[in-house]
Amino acid sequence: MPTVFDAQQLARRYAQIVDNRDFDAMADIICDDFTQQGPQWHCSSAAEFIGMLRLLEDNYSATFHMVGNQLGQWQGEVYEGETYSIASHIYEQEGQGRKLDMAIRYQEQVVFRDGGYRYSRRDVQIVWASDQPLNR
Repeated sequence: MPTVFDAQQLARRYAQIVDNRDFDAMADIICDDFTQQGPQWHCSSAAEFIGMLRLLEDNYSATFHMVGNQLGQWQGEVYEGETYSIASHIYEQEGQGRKLDMAIRYQEQVVFRDGGYRYSRRDVQIVWASDQPLNR
């Protein structure tokens, strides 16, 4: 029987894949028909989403996703929930290191498919963003 822990582990793995820039591994935790809606984008397949993730390498020297609160419940083999996260994006502008932080609330659906738990949908709601000089 699936538990909330299964969904929590999936969120942690998602963050690890993004921060390690191991984008091909994302195919192991999302469905082929995965969708994601964000403030200015929409992906309608796993391939499209993984392609979009590769843009992170072009724009940011590093990312760091801290997974926070997770609430949700399973109805049979489908989990509907919400995950809070702070996503930090490191980049350089005019010779100055900068950090873009975003508070994100993911609205997500998890299913058991192909022998494991996978996201079928993970929509992004940005609560706030802060862009500041980086002090290393």
